[in-house]
Amino acid sequence: MRSRRIVCDEEGATLVLALVFMIIIALVLVPLVTLSGNGLQNTSNLLQEQSLEYRSNGAVEVAIQTVRYTDVTYNGGSCFAGGSPTVQIGQAGPNNPPVYVNCSTVPLSQLPSDTGVSREINVFACGSTSCSASNYTVWATVDFQDGPTCSPVSIGDCGAMESIKSWLVHNANT
Repeated sequence: MRSRRIVCDEEGATLVLALVFMIIIALVLVPLVTLSGNGLQNTSNLLQEQSLEYRSNGAVEVAIQTVRYTDVTYNGGSCFAGGSPTVQIGQAGPNNPPVYVNCSTVPLSQLPSDTGVSREINVFACGSTSCSASNYTVWATVDFQDGPTCSPVSIGDCGAMESIKSWLVHNANT
């Protein structure tokens, strides 16, 4: 019987080397792709939060100017017409959900008597209908000094002076 002689050459070594390189490259690329996907998601979330913050700042400005030239002292109630505590400012769309603004006044009895402040309001803006001191994107406290001719008949002197007492920006994901 003739013995078979096994020849040991490097005939399959290239295939093994190619498989090893492919596995190493896959092990490096999978975490890189995952990391870049997370970065893109975080960027998108940050842009949405910044958009809400910017829109909330604008909504608070609109609410302050709406309330400034009115003749009502409110005495602890809502600042908006009809007594509604929350109003939607801005049009809703796919890329810009509405911003809601809640406005309340500080009762007249709690205002300092020596500053000339006629009204003090707290304006809260957020992305939901439940804006408050515990849930806001922007919270502004504003003092107004009304002139002597501020009345229901003539609002010419209402909001003669405005002073921003505080302006707080909270995390925008609320």
